[in-house]
Parts: sequence; structure tokens; C-alpha cells
Amino acid sequence: MPVMCVETEQNCAFLQREMSHHVVMKIRELTPKQILSVPCTTCGAAVGEVCELHTGAPRTEPHRDRKLSAADAVEAKPVHDNSQ
Repeated sequence: MPVMCVETEQNCAFLQREMSHHVVMKIRELTPKQILSVPCTTCGAAVGEVCELHTGAPRTEPHRDRKLSAADAVEAKPVHDNSQ
């Protein structure tokens, strides 16, 4: 995630901390179904399949990159307004 630093290194460090905190909060709010709705780019697990260790055994938790991809996908999903 690129960060544009306009003024000082201190501001840049602050922005990076704030953005990483935002990503962590997004990931914590994901359901297992949302995480499994995207493929894993780390181990190659398909949509709906759990991530695997390099030995082929199932992981107890999805890879970090899969969680980030799922958070991005959920955030990019259009929200339907049913109030009309």
C-alpha cells in the first residue's frame, strides 16, 4: 500500500501507522465466509478452500495476504440502498 508523504518523515510515519491500523481493523471484522470468498495468492487455495501449509496440511488460519485481499474485496463491493 503506497503512502504519499508530503511534508515530513514524521508525518509519513504517522500516516503509515494509521493506515496499517485501519487494515488490521478491517481484517478483524471479516467473517470466515468473507475470507474464503477470495482465492489465496500465497498457497493457491481456491475460493471456498482453506489455506494449506507447505506440507499440504490445512492451516489453522488463512494467510495474511488472503485476508487483505478479502478486506479489499469487501470494501470494494457496492452497497445497495433498499430505502427506495
